[in-house]
Amino acid sequence: MSQSIPQHAPNTAKPALSVRGALLWSFAERYASLLITLASTMLLARLLTPAQVGVFSLCAAFTVLASILRDFGISEYLIQEKQLTAEKLRAAFGVALLTAWSIAALILLLRGVLADFYAEPGVAEVLAVLSLNFLILPFASPAYALLNREMAFKKIFVIQTVCSVVHAGTAVSLAWRGYGYMSLAWAPIASIVVQTLMLAWLRPKESLLLPNLKAASAVFQYGLMFVSSRIVESTSRNAHEFIIAKQFGFDAVGLFSRAFGLIELFFTNITSAILRVASPSFATDHRAGIPLAGTFARGTAIFTSIGFTFLGFVALMAADIILVLFGHQWDAAAPITSLLALSLLPAYLIALAPNLMAATGNVKRRLQISLCCAPVHLLGVLGAAFISLHAVALVWAFSNTLMLVLYARQLAIVLQQPARRLFAPSLASVAVALGSLTGQFGTLWLCQQAGLPALLRLILVVMAGALGWLLAVRLCRHPVYDEIDRLWQRVRPRRAKLSPT
Repeated sequence: MSQSIPQHAPNTAKPALSVRGALLWSFAERYASLLITLASTMLLARLLTPAQVGVFSLCAAFTVLASILRDFGISEYLIQEKQLTAEKLRAAFGVALLTAWSIAALILLLRGVLADFYAEPGVAEVLAVLSLNFLILPFASPAYALLNREMAFKKIFVIQTVCSVVHAGTAVSLAWRGYGYMSLAWAPIASIVVQTLMLAWLRPKESLLLPNLKAASAVFQYGLMFVSSRIVESTSRNAHEFIIAKQFGFDAVGLFSRAFGLIELFFTNITSAILRVASPSFATDHRAGIPLAGTFARGTAIFTSIGFTFLGFVALMAADIILVLFGHQWDAAAPITSLLALSLLPAYLIALAPNLMAATGNVKRRLQISLCCAPVHLLGVLGAAFISLHAVALVWAFSNTLMLVLYARQLAIVLQQPARRLFAPSLASVAVALGSLTGQFGTLWLCQQAGLPALLRLILVVMAGALGWLLAVRLCRHPVYDEIDRLWQRVRPRRAKLSPT
């Protein structure tokens, strides 16, 4: 029989925080990371050329695909597993070591082939360094997954903030000393070393176990479905890097990567804060038998009220954002950024869907959707590559709409609710975004008439957009308004205590 881990271990422990408390800490960590990343990105954009960024972006796209195989869905397995035992933990650790070290060896073997294919020796150099990630990560990822399962986001805040500083500091300092694209390669290595050391100190005591593959069948069964869907999704998501590099060259890869990276800045630092809490929250409710339809509908409405507004802002202000953040050498990325921002709108309606599928064990449905969408997207990118970079950006509009339709059908089955009920609350998010964008567009026009500089235009448009968003949220009685009001009610008594009598 498998030995159950103690009561204070992940399978029986109560969440360290409530969902709202976890979200606050998750947002705090992502906002801290956003500020650090933004500052380092602005510096790196002036220290590195588009071609240097393009070389690293190509290698990063390759290792993103490899990292999915490396994790093998182990993190998600540990989060959703109802009866987590010591044997299952050992098995997860064993599978993590086996897959990650195998991937590291494969990258080292293939790095020369990829470098020859793209006629760029730097590709082999960058991949050799990035392969070190796969040797170190297995010692960190299971413990990190358990912290997420326990919703211990205070500890995660400390770990990730320190790692963000290390990552940014390493990249900027090496780029300043003239290491070029290698500065971007060494930065994640420094970060993961620090993360592993911190997790060794902060990890749950019961997670410090020797690897063992005796109970690995359950891990493999879950992981095979999960990793298959992730591979298909990420291949279609990152294939443009390889196609653009071959068709247009590394300068074009750098420009497209910069445009996509600006959109990803929101996803990585804002959306992931929500998704990180969503997965353990969905899994916890699912284990307790609590229906998830209402949670999904409300969560999607709150998320899209922010996401739609942000994408509209980026589409409108792309030229000024690119100029202020990165400088004139990246001006050609602005039109691509606007097109990508508009093309990603449908995807934000289903941002929570993959996490819900994984948390409820419906990874097969997720795989089916990926297998339908990926070929369509890849064929679209291949065809658009013969036209222009702008045409490539527009492919996301079609593939994301298709994915929305397919996920809506599967969510209706899993949650046992019609799709119209799941997405109806999000209709108010469209009105909220339009209200904010009306203020943004009017302010931008006035700023242009007055001949104001780009930085001042951005500041004034952001202020007008924020005021328009708050007004629209209140007038529409959007679900996010209740969260704002609840937060205000918590803050107001504290302010009253601090104010002089």
